[in-house]
Amino acid sequence: METTLEPDWRTLGVLGAARGARGGGDGRLGTEHLLAAVAGAKGPAGEALSAAGATATALLAVLRDRQGGVDTARWGSDDGAGASVPARDVLGPTGERGLLLSGAAARALTGAMEQARQDGERKFSAEHLLRALLADPHARAAELLHAAGVAPGAVLERLAVPAGPDVPDGPGAPDDLDDLDPLLRPTRDALLGRTPYRLPRWKRLLVPGFAKVNIAVAPMAWVRLEADGQAQRLGRRAPGTEHVLLAVLAVHEVACRHPQLAGEGGADPAERHAGGVRLARLGLDYARAHAALTAGRVPLAADPRAVEAYLSGATDRQGTGPLVETLLSEETRARRLVEALCGDRLDRP
Repeated sequence: METTLEPDWRTLGVLGAARGARGGGDGRLGTEHLLAAVAGAKGPAGEALSAAGATATALLAVLRDRQGGVDTARWGSDDGAGASVPARDVLGPTGERGLLLSGAAARALTGAMEQARQDGERKFSAEHLLRALLADPHARAAELLHAAGVAPGAVLERLAVPAGPDVPDGPGAPDDLDDLDPLLRPTRDALLGRTPYRLPRWKRLLVPGFAKVNIAVAPMAWVRLEADGQAQRLGRRAPGTEHVLLAVLAVHEVACRHPQLAGEGGADPAERHAGGVRLARLGLDYARAHAALTAGRVPLAADPRAVEAYLSGATDRQGTGPLVETLLSEETRARRLVEALCGDRLDRP
């Protein structure tokens, strides 16, 4: 019988994070928990998942809905629950006493060990584990990845490219997941947790794990952060209502590309982002508004009130609808921009 290989130091952290990812599940540690934990790890495995769009933020949002959430019954795979084994039978002393692994998770871990042996390694890595997880198309890891809108092949392609300064397309490099406007990629990357919004240190301390928070479920908090980002990218220290308008458009268009995040918890994304829906029905999109603003084609006077007065009037529970209603009901810079681009459509019932 072959001896059990120990995980390397980074993979030890993955195993600990996987135990934490079980949440309200049945107590077993499955391949879905292992995959979500790998996504949050530093190194080539986590970078390959992130580059393909399967960040810890994205995977954990789907996972929360499927274990003890609104999508509990939507798992197609039982992950080999009937063949569960004690973690110590697979991992030896590294395994937590009393922890059960699903059959698929046990196979993935033993597969990772076998790959490490073939590579001549004395310990198995997160990269070995990721390849083993993706080798089983019927496990929950593959199902979780597909639910996040990512194909396993895309992750494996990223993992196969060696990282380094001479390989700009390697793991961790900027990528194009889709045909999203390049101007919206910072918004998309903030949502996915790749490049979180900058916060003062004291605020980051109040929100531990901020990089893994799904901000799509808090649309007004997202708009506040995005408005600051829009203003900064346009060379302004503080946002005006025109930047708030850009933020509403940006978060709506990005949320539409990631419904699994925007709909976490069973909410209707269209209700959460009703302000963006209204603007879209007027025929306005982010690209048009941004182009008009940066070209200086629309004269904008001062806002009648401070921006914070508009932002503080709406809550995450209400979504962005009331915010847009207020912005368009007063002679704000946001309204003047919409009037210039949409004409009399703004006042139609």
